[in-house]
Amino acid sequence: MIVIDETEARARVSLIDAVEAVEASFRDLANGKARLFPTVREGVAAGRGTFGVKSAELSSAGIVGLKAGGYWPGNMEHPGRPDNHQSTTLVFERDTGRPIGAVAANWLTEARTAAVGAIAIRALSREDATTLSIIGTGKQAASQVEAALLARPFSRILLSGRHAEGIEDLRIRLEARGIAAEAASPEDAVRAADVLITITPATAPLFPADWVRPGTHVNAMGADTRGKRELNPALIKGARLVVDSIEQSTTLGEMEGVPEAEAVLLGDLLAGKVTGRESARQRTIFDSTGLAIQDLCVAARALGH
Repeated sequence: MIVIDETEARARVSLIDAVEAVEASFRDLANGKARLFPTVREGVAAGRGTFGVKSAELSSAGIVGLKAGGYWPGNMEHPGRPDNHQSTTLVFERDTGRPIGAVAANWLTEARTAAVGAIAIRALSREDATTLSIIGTGKQAASQVEAALLARPFSRILLSGRHAEGIEDLRIRLEARGIAAEAASPEDAVRAADVLITITPATAPLFPADWVRPGTHVNAMGADTRGKRELNPALIKGARLVVDSIEQSTTLGEMEGVPEAEAVLLGDLLAGKVTGRESARQRTIFDSTGLAIQDLCVAARALGH
């Protein structure tokens, strides 16, 4: 069995690699070449963190597997200051159950999340989109912006968040990647956006629905656990809604209380089974909760499988 650490995983899988692998996995899911198993997500005793297991079968690659891990908000207080997000993916041969590899998945989770965001932007945003705004300045924010630029050649990038220090830190991280961006208030960022990314741990809507202009595309990337919420229900109700998973979006994401019939699956959209944007003035939303097929496909890419 191969064991791949974080350094090697980052060296083996780029954002471009992740976009290719994740897009193929969503098409496989839509075409019956992949399937998801039930998700486990529970709080760790004494509020130390949240632990989850996501698993799936990726028939197209001949593998089954799982990603185990979660979020430990107090990690920066521990020796070595490990990242708050910690996860590992285990990959097995589908036909024999033989273990193929264990892959450290902190970078791969960041990469596959950014990748699906880029895929949704390419599939749903207007082709003439020029301004990208992001609310959220955490660890995954820089990769979200970098991946979005693989989908559209944005000429203006606006950064917003709760604290000026976090916004400036994100601006510097992007600058180190050769990406110019500027700070903005939440209202200015939302009102100016052709494409808006939200990637926060918010538990209440971040902005009023009427700040979002007609024709804007929104990637809601933060809500992946019960109790999280980034978007105003009024915005969701009036938009074309695309999700990675109906079941997860209705329980863990932004679709809680929204009739299932109002949303379509990203995999079905990529496979040409449903339509996405229906007009230049239509608001579109992609709600990402994270799927095990995303984790498996990037882990398989790291393993060279």
